[in-house]
Amino acid sequence: MVRDRFEARLRTIEEMAGPNVIPDRARGQGAVPPEVGADARLDPSIVPSARVGLAVSEPRGVLLTGATGFLGAYLVHALAERTEARIYCLVRAADREAARDRVAAALRRYRLWSAPTLARVTPLAGDLAVPGFGSTARDYAALAREVDVVVHNGARVNHAEPYARLRAANVSGTAEVLRFACGATPKPVHFVSTTSVASATTRPVSTVSEADRPTLAELTGNGYLLGKWVGEELVAQAAARGLPAVIHRPDRVCGSPRTGAAGPDDAFWTMVRAAVHVGGVPPGGDAEVRLVPADYVAAALVHTLVHGTPTLVHHLINPTSMRLDTVWERLRHRGFDLPTVPAEELVARLQRAATTDHVLAAALILAEGAAPGAARITAERTAAALAGSGLACPPMTPALLDRHLDYFTDTGFLPRPG
Repeated sequence: MVRDRFEARLRTIEEMAGPNVIPDRARGQGAVPPEVGADARLDPSIVPSARVGLAVSEPRGVLLTGATGFLGAYLVHALAERTEARIYCLVRAADREAARDRVAAALRRYRLWSAPTLARVTPLAGDLAVPGFGSTARDYAALAREVDVVVHNGARVNHAEPYARLRAANVSGTAEVLRFACGATPKPVHFVSTTSVASATTRPVSTVSEADRPTLAELTGNGYLLGKWVGEELVAQAAARGLPAVIHRPDRVCGSPRTGAAGPDDAFWTMVRAAVHVGGVPPGGDAEVRLVPADYVAAALVHTLVHGTPTLVHHLINPTSMRLDTVWERLRHRGFDLPTVPAEELVARLQRAATTDHVLAAALILAEGAAPGAARITAERTAAALAGSGLACPPMTPALLDRHLDYFTDTGFLPRPG
């Protein structure tokens, strides 16, 4: 069954190669479901009860969703390092102890764990998609009193699943967060989206600015990006009603330059792993690779949380790039034999590998199928908001790539040469 899904999903070798080389024809996944339009209308009852500012210079409590994921772990770390706030982490778990264990496991997985960091975390066992996060009225009211800002990073990330399966967590969850933020004590919301939303369109896109967002009629059918688009629409409507909010759109996120600890389910690292396993690389090594380190993304978000910004959308990108050929050369330098292989042969090798490596097959099925491609992404508003902060995105260098290859080899995601 996995092989059938894999063969249906992998149509071209370009899809294997991730966001910088995916052609426009591969981005859509069918028609846009009719419920998307209705979902993108914020409930009229979700209105802030009072006016508050966006900047929270000394936050007492931050509600963080998605703390057990890749970027979420970096957000926990950045909040602990850059504020004195207590970090309330909403986690799907049986109880608070299990929720704490999941946060701790994520910090360890990405080499961010420390006793002082975990001590700042207050775990909350709940569910984004359930009214009131599944908590009692008393606990919900207490949380509202203790939190003065929300960072909504939680989402179910799967580019192969349809919108209907992702709707509860990714759309209903965002509406619940906005309802919470607009309660008796309103609080700013920082929503984590993706630059891919701005280019998830049927029209050609050459430049993606922080003002860009496709209309409903222009959207492609990628279920995950549809959910993020709806989330942005809901946040923008809440902002128009007076709720302070920022939409943060990171580009393809990688690990810290210090550790290289990153999530293995991203299409770029899937491509690297696939190339190593099948012993070949696709043509087109002049494609540009841009990765933005997660610690920079998290630090920039926290800076905006503390200092505010006059703009609704921020792009978090790497202004530098690296040729795909450089990636292959770093792997060859490690001892991997990676000749350039014709596309048809490489597809055949991948299909054969999928029959004995279900992890590889599943990773390719779930590889990101929508992204800004060759479009130029601009970030003038973000640069203005971060001016004077000392924060700058680390450049794309062979050393940054090597850190990641070391990490993935240590964790077993990549084999050792020979």
